[in-house]
Amino acid sequence: MSYETTLIFSEPLLRKAVFGFWRRSIGVSFLVALLVVTISLGVLLVQSDASWVTGVLATVLFFGVLFAAALYFIHYRASLRKFRAMSNSQAIFRAEESSFTIISSIGTVTYQWSTIKELWLFPQVWLLLFTPAQFSTLPVECLPPEMQVYIIQRIRAAGGKVAG
Repeated sequence: MSYETTLIFSEPLLRKAVFGFWRRSIGVSFLVALLVVTISLGVLLVQSDASWVTGVLATVLFFGVLFAAALYFIHYRASLRKFRAMSNSQAIFRAEESSFTIISSIGTVTYQWSTIKELWLFPQVWLLLFTPAQFSTLPVECLPPEMQVYIIQRIRAAGGKVAG
């Protein structure tokens, strides 16, 4: 059995995809840790504490915020670069028993389902994760319901995780 559909991309859709990736990658615990560091640093600064602890907390806060921002902007710029390289905003997605193929104006690629380590489900986009830092975007509105079920089944059958 195989399914085929046309994927339609846009910049707002890519922003949502990258933000979903960023939010899930960073996680609540990272943001809570940054908040704790920020509050601790604020308390020390209000107390006019000039100890090495203040410097360490300021450094941790700086690099934490820098890391979070860089994670978002690096992925966003890479997504936009690929999107703008396409002569149109469409790609063909073909799902088959053992593999799936993506065909666009910039090339064709076929992957085995086993290359998908995780599928992240968001309301408007699905992210096919190949590694913790590499993903492909599937616009949900372009995937018929029976194809959505099929993709999830193939990923699970190949050992991938599905996170909703």
